[in-house]
Amino acid sequence: MVANSIPMAKQVIQPQSIAVPLDQDQERRFQGLVEETTMIDLHQHPMVKPENPNHLLEYLHGDSYEWGYEAVRHGGFTAVGTACVYRGMLHTDEMSFIRFEDLIEEIGMMLSDIRRHDEVVKVSNASDIEAAKQHGKVGFLPTAEHLAIGNELQRVDVLYNAGIRVAGLTYRRRSSIGDGQHERSDGGLSLFGIEVVKRMNEVGMVVDLSHASFRTAMDAIEFSQSPVAFTHDGSYTVGQQQGGGEYAAGRLKKDEELVACAQKGGIVGVTVQPSVIRSWGSELSIERLLDHYDYMVKLLGIDHVAIGTDSGIGPRGSGAISGVESPAEGKNIIRGLITRGYSDAGIIKITGGNALAFFRRVMGE
Repeated sequence: MVANSIPMAKQVIQPQSIAVPLDQDQERRFQGLVEETTMIDLHQHPMVKPENPNHLLEYLHGDSYEWGYEAVRHGGFTAVGTACVYRGMLHTDEMSFIRFEDLIEEIGMMLSDIRRHDEVVKVSNASDIEAAKQHGKVGFLPTAEHLAIGNELQRVDVLYNAGIRVAGLTYRRRSSIGDGQHERSDGGLSLFGIEVVKRMNEVGMVVDLSHASFRTAMDAIEFSQSPVAFTHDGSYTVGQQQGGGEYAAGRLKKDEELVACAQKGGIVGVTVQPSVIRSWGSELSIERLLDHYDYMVKLLGIDHVAIGTDSGIGPRGSGAISGVESPAEGKNIIRGLITRGYSDAGIIKITGGNALAFFRRVMGE
């Protein structure tokens, strides 16, 4: 419960089923990896939502939110990107058009709450994340779902000074920066968008292209002087093989984009969102998620693949991928990678090591 007495979704549901069974030797490996890896989720929604979805707007109108520190810790994560966006829904049904003021308020409310919890710390770079691991704390890396800055370049600096270190360049629709993934025509990055990418490079903010159109993504990769990221995506090629639908086609990334990102020194986080990676009409199995990991590693090399679940903490229901529905189930990704034959060194890279190296390339220490 929160101050406004709206019943909130449970962060951890016990007993929790194990979606990926392991044999004895694999179980020993799993336990060791849980201790050794610095597990990082590039893109997560750790704001806890009401148990009843009909109460969401009432909750968002309040001045106190609940954050999923318990779920993040239970899932094995040392640090998570926070994907701030939901307060923007107070004034629009389309997240592409959230107000800058609402985004800033949400970030501020989250950071204020973090300061009230000794077991949680704000992290801003790889060294901060490693320190959080060493001290047994949960690290929240402030990130924005997308840059809701209108046509005001100085707002990049405002967001950076507010703690944001990763930001989506666009969302579904067209903005002053460029075209999002669902625009009817693809004009790519605008001249203003090129200025935004340059400023993000200068301050050390990660350019996230997860919701960019194909042309916008390719333009941003070309104009960026720093490595870029697709923080929460899947493979278009795998999606087509599995019979993905129209929405998935807009969210899945083509080989050309992914390879260009990796060649720039970038990173790709694999999402668990069923609307993106599922095979339509198929069982919502963690095996479909692992198919995307396998394909990304084969296409890009193991040094460019990471976790980017895009998962959240809300009411449980059908339509989610079994075993990875919540951040609290993050360890099942480790279990799944073990069953797919990855070495311990490879799993440590995918689950956090690659993210740490990428953050150092973009943000410095």
